[in-house]
Amino acid sequence: MPEYFKLEQYDLILLAAGIIALLAAIVPVIMQKRVISAPIVYMLFGIASYFILLHYFFQPMQHMELIKRITEFVVIIALTNAGLKIKEPFKWETWKSSFRLLAITMPITIVAAAYLGWWIAGLAPATALLFGALIAPTDPVLAGELQTSQPSEADTSKIRLGLTSEAGLNDGLAFPFTYFAIMAAQYGTQYENWIADWLLHHVLIKIGIALVIGLLSGWGLFKIVFNIAHHDMLSKISRGILSLSLTLLPYALTEIAGGYGFIAVFVAACMFSRFEKFDKHMDSLHDFNEELESMVVALIFLATGIFIASHYYILLNPSIIIVALIMILIVRPVAGYASLAGRRLNRFQKFVLSFYGIRGIGSVYYLAYALTSATFENAEKLFDITIATIFFSVLIHGLTAHMVQKRIEKYE
Repeated sequence: MPEYFKLEQYDLILLAAGIIALLAAIVPVIMQKRVISAPIVYMLFGIASYFILLHYFFQPMQHMELIKRITEFVVIIALTNAGLKIKEPFKWETWKSSFRLLAITMPITIVAAAYLGWWIAGLAPATALLFGALIAPTDPVLAGELQTSQPSEADTSKIRLGLTSEAGLNDGLAFPFTYFAIMAAQYGTQYENWIADWLLHHVLIKIGIALVIGLLSGWGLFKIVFNIAHHDMLSKISRGILSLSLTLLPYALTEIAGGYGFIAVFVAACMFSRFEKFDKHMDSLHDFNEELESMVVALIFLATGIFIASHYYILLNPSIIIVALIMILIVRPVAGYASLAGRRLNRFQKFVLSFYGIRGIGSVYYLAYALTSATFENAEKLFDITIATIFFSVLIHGLTAHMVQKRIEKYE
């Protein structure tokens, strides 16, 4: 007699994937004009699923390699999207605000986070440095709600353009600082013994490789697609396959060469999308990337909700809460506002550019990358602080982003 209602792990995984895909398809649409953002909804679903169905004590430290690969994929997809959105990537006007956020705000944030992690949370010096590196960049995934419009739509908002260009580059620029923390963990805090090697290889050479390969691969892909293919053939080229090639080729080539793939992916997308007459095709690539991105974002924040539910005690730890809230409410806003002094921006523009340094998936990637590359003291506590900071960032920024969106046109 055949068996019915068999619970096999593979079938349960497929069921979970189908539910996640459904959520990724409908939640962003439903929440588009709502106060609550989609990542908040995913986290709430994760929390609810833990209490209703799972009661599974999620141990992320045992799955760092898997976490690294999943977050890596969603970040490079988001970076391609950010690059496709920037309409004039090689004009200084595009970078006036984000340059200051990258050159001034980001280093201040790294130093402040490292100090807070050491002083308040009691992290070891190398671990505190890693916290500074991974928590500094603005997340290109979660910052999407306040990013500039898709390629074919005119958007003169200095706020949106500044946040998009900042998020596009600073995820890659966090890599040298992550390596700084890794080398501190490996070789000790006698910096004079290895800082020259770090500066040469992990700052100058690796960034240079990423810029060169990003520019060349973006230019080469553009030539292949838009020069070899006749105009009437463009609509027949699969947007999904082309979008993946624009993301994966620059990333893989740069990683093989030893550079920073995150920087190369963003630069390649900027190079690829710089011609306005092909905007409708760029829209098609952008839309596919957003669909792909939303699926993985749903998965990650459902898992975050499960983690928060099963480790609720981290939100009861005063030192973790203090560090997370100081980073979100004081360090980034103050450092950002100070870096924009002298820019011809009104107070609202400076406030939004400063306050919305959203922490998210990129931070999880850097954490997983570092923990799979070297041994860090207090690694579990570092994971708890990172997740708590992301949790509060998603809540605070997610609940206020809709209000800010409505005021951007009024104040710009």
